[in-house]
Amino acid sequence: MLCPFCLAEVKFKRQKLAGQPASIYLCSHCNEQVPALYAQDYRQYPPVVVSAIGFRQHGKTVYFASLFYTLKKLTLARDWPEFFTMGLNEDSLDTVYGNAEMLGGGTLPDSTPKNFPRPTMVRAEGVPMQPNCTMLFFDTGGECFEKPTQLVQFAGFVRRAKAAMLLVSVPDLEDPRAEIQKLLNTYVVGMRELGGQTNDQHLVIVYTKADQLASRFTGRWQDLHSYLLQGSVEALAQPDGYMERMYQVSSRLFDFTEQELHAHEFINTAQAHFKSLNFSTISALGAGPIGARLPVAIVPRRILDPLLWIMEKSFPKKFWRQWWGW
Repeated sequence: MLCPFCLAEVKFKRQKLAGQPASIYLCSHCNEQVPALYAQDYRQYPPVVVSAIGFRQHGKTVYFASLFYTLKKLTLARDWPEFFTMGLNEDSLDTVYGNAEMLGGGTLPDSTPKNFPRPTMVRAEGVPMQPNCTMLFFDTGGECFEKPTQLVQFAGFVRRAKAAMLLVSVPDLEDPRAEIQKLLNTYVVGMRELGGQTNDQHLVIVYTKADQLASRFTGRWQDLHSYLLQGSVEALAQPDGYMERMYQVSSRLFDFTEQELHAHEFINTAQAHFKSLNFSTISALGAGPIGARLPVAIVPRRILDPLLWIMEKSFPKKFWRQWWGW
């Protein structure tokens, strides 16, 4: 079993402590206490590592906060009859509900410090056409992805992800073609130093802050702008065919990356070093913040697309074939 803290493949030890009403579960490698729900239901809810990779101020922490807001504040449970999510320990509960309340109140979360983070553990059940699972969300400071040595020291969790998720804010890049190539190069080098193989992973590129890409999503890219504007959670109320649409948008974003950003070296590198390459675009807030405040109420756009990519790439195809009507 995968320890959610040290990410070693271990067996959990049961131990009865004096004064405790029940046994606790400990990792045999790092000796951290593992949530009972995680240990006892491991086979029913296998872990999916969701790691945010990207430079500082490119929207990693805000994306996770917006995702938690979407899971807890919007209408998914109404539209998906069997759907619910649960935090598996006190820290996870505080993170999920704290972030949801923060964004709902118009405040942004603080920037993530540079350290090896503890995961936010969220059980997901009833996502249409997806297996039940436990999502392990990892986030760390963007400076950890500026050099391979920093990635090795502070972001070792990336080695356990079956799908790497790179979050890129094109409006915040002076030279997108060069800078996204540098980010990918750093990731590939760091993964190898960690003893991992990017060829065993899928790659998902997420273009964040897409509400600020309106000047780029025009003309022949107008369909991308339309997809984003139609991207409230209501679009998933009837999920049949949704994944097929995501593949179509991914293909268009591939073309955008080649023809608009001219990032041919980035694409060539990604295709040479990963099992697959897919794209999505999101607006975590719906509009740009003013400082640490939101000028208008949050309206997440296509916020679930990256998570669906991660789930789709983390499990065998038999779990998601119903998206296609097979």
